[in-house]
Amino acid sequence: MAVPKKRTSMSKKRIRKNIWKNKTYFSIVQSYCLAKSRSFSSGNEIPKPKVFFGKQTNK
Repeated sequence: MAVPKKRTSMSKKRIRKNIWKNKTYFSIVQSYCLAKSRSFSSGNEIPKPKVFFGKQTNK
């Protein structure tokens, strides 16, 4: 027969919620910093094309 689980305490629930919030906050900050460093609006810089590291053939 199935037995109901014990109720999770408020403090454990709060701890888990805060961990989840901190992870999302730091991922948002990291993505914002990456976007800020990749932006080319600060000057007259032209974005460089991606470098090709494979074999190049001249046709």
